[in-house]
This record gives sequence, C-alpha cells and structure tokens, in this order.
Amino acid sequence: MAVPTFLETGHMPEGFPIHVIHTGEQFSFAAHWHEEVEMVFVRGKRGRIGVYNQVYELEQGDGMIIRPGDVHYFLPGTEKLTIILFRMELISGSFIAEHDLLDTKKLFNKTAVMPACLSKEWEMKHCIDALSAEAKNRDAGYRWAMIARLYDLIVCLLRTKAPCAEAADHGLQAMPAKKFEFIEAVCSYLEQHYSESIKLEHIAEHIKFSKFYMCKLFKDIKGVTLMEYLNHLRIIKSEWALLFSESSILDIAIDHGFNNMNSYNRLFKKYNDCTPTEFRKKHKTMNAKYDG
Repeated sequence: MAVPTFLETGHMPEGFPIHVIHTGEQFSFAAHWHEEVEMVFVRGKRGRIGVYNQVYELEQGDGMIIRPGDVHYFLPGTEKLTIILFRMELISGSFIAEHDLLDTKKLFNKTAVMPACLSKEWEMKHCIDALSAEAKNRDAGYRWAMIARLYDLIVCLLRTKAPCAEAADHGLQAMPAKKFEFIEAVCSYLEQHYSESIKLEHIAEHIKFSKFYMCKLFKDIKGVTLMEYLNHLRIIKSEWALLFSESSILDIAIDHGFNNMNSYNRLFKKYNDCTPTEFRKKHKTMNAKYDG
C-alpha cells in the first residue's frame, strides 16, 4: 500500500467546493493538511484524531472542526466517520452582513472538539444526513442543494454552544498567503527528505530564509519547533511502515531518519505511549484503506 502524502491533495471534486467522505469500520490516515475546512463527525464508537502533537479521543456523536492549514491525522481505532470538506470561499460572499461573516470566520478559524452533550446532536445529524444524501443521489440541482444544506449545518453550529477543547489555536487568525507559502515550502521539503539526516541549515538554504528567522516563524505558526515537527513526522511515517510492511523495526528506524534504536524507541513511546513492537502487535490486524 502506498503511504498517503503528507500534503493532502485530490480530495475536492473538480470545480466544486464541497466534498463528503464516509469511512468504514476501521480507518486510519497519515498526517496531512489542506486549505479546506474539515468537519469530522463520529458515527462509530470512537474516533482518534491527532492535531499536531495532541491526540483527541472522540466518542459516538462527537464532532470536530479542523481549521485550514492544521496538520491532522487519523489513528488506528477510528471507525465510521463522516467527513465534510469545504472551501472558505463559500462563506465570503459580499451579500453577508459583516458581523455575521465575522462570527462564521471565527467558528472555522480554530480547531475544536464539539462534544455531543453540548451540541444540537439531532439537528446536526439531520443536516449532515441531508447533505450526504444530496452528494450520493446527485439529483438535478444537487450541487445547489449541497450548498444549501451546508449553510443549514453552519447555522446549526452558530446557534449551538461554542465549540470547546480548542486544539491548535496558536493565536493566529487566517494564515496570510506568505506564511502559508512558507509552511508549504518547509513541509514539502521535510516530506521529501525526512528519511535523511536533515540539518536546519539545509532547510533554510532550500527555502532562502535565515536559519534564525525560519525557526522563529515556524514555531510561531505551528506552535512546535521545526525539529520537534520533523521528529513527529518521522514517527508518523514509521507507523505506516510498521503496519504495512514486514521490515524489521531496526530497518524501519534507519529508513525513517533515526540513527539508533534507542532514540527511535524513546520518541515513539513519547507520541504513542507504547514501543514500536507493541504498536505493531496491537494494530497490525486493524488496518483499513483510505477510500476518500
């Protein structure tokens, strides 16, 4: 199985700003980010969603808003999700009153968990089911209907209690284009070279930044240091090798940029609360292919 790309692409239908995905009994997907808002709703018993270095354990009926640009991933043990992706351009029309537009932008400008006990779960489910039905049936005018049902869902979110358990709001408002380009350049470089011995000087030279400013800007945007981010990326990539290859754990460690087993085991346990061997035994039979 090919390892999913770190920079998520190809999920949006050509020329249309909404996409609905339903996952199966077991679902996992590697770390990625994209420009669209992502709303996740748990239909199964649980969902294990990571955002940067934090993992959230969601239960049936819970939801989550993931803001554009935040790195997120779905861990083994996740089942039956409905995922709605949409572009912010849908809510930026000039006919919207400024204060209403501001409230909506605030809603989707932070990554947050929406516990079922605090949300209008039945009303939300009705909106999600209606949107999903339009996407599936594709009757005449279904794209207009999908936009209308998405607006219904947004209204429901605005009228419920404020989402809680904010995950990754590092004090940023909508990420400016230049910062977005900077993050894309850095993450793309790390995606291509994470298995190598990377030094900060190499990255800075590649993106034509000073090392000091690159590290400062990255920490300001992502909330973690660049090397912390790189090591977490290596761990996440190695998880997929543990699940979908027969390579030895030592070979996996070396192939993912670690010089020795001690450092690999130490970092792996930091992010997973278990060793690579324990992770492989626990999750090897629980894999599911991403079908988005």
